[in-house]
Amino acid sequence: MKFGNFDIDCDIVATQKYRDYYNEKCECEECGNFRKNFNIYYPKIVEILSWFGIHIMYPLEIMDLGIDRDKNKREYSVYYSVKGKLPIDRIEHIDDEVSFILRNWNIASESYSNTGMIAPYFIVEVLNIFLPY
Repeated sequence: MKFGNFDIDCDIVATQKYRDYYNEKCECEECGNFRKNFNIYYPKIVEILSWFGIHIMYPLEIMDLGIDRDKNKREYSVYYSVKGKLPIDRIEHIDDEVSFILRNWNIASESYSNTGMIAPYFIVEVLNIFLPY
């Protein structure tokens, strides 16, 4: 698949079947807010994630970064695991004011490495997500 200027090798079917075996789905208010609103306010980003086979309701981690007082919204970062391999170890991409950082399994510990997925895989980190609360 093409992502930015890169051809990425990913197994969409394996990614769709994957669930993180090490983490329980967090039911806190902030994570619930993310799950309720992400697809409403960021449909283009949700579509991009679906190209990888990612189900947005099952991230590795949802990080609530607090309230941005200027925007009067909660800021989030979210992490997903994808079965496949990047052509280089780290790819950064911005789309619709949202940042993506993709990392191969060998440098995944820079962000999140406890995936339960067998290599090769890569982590998709999505940053600068602002949602109402």
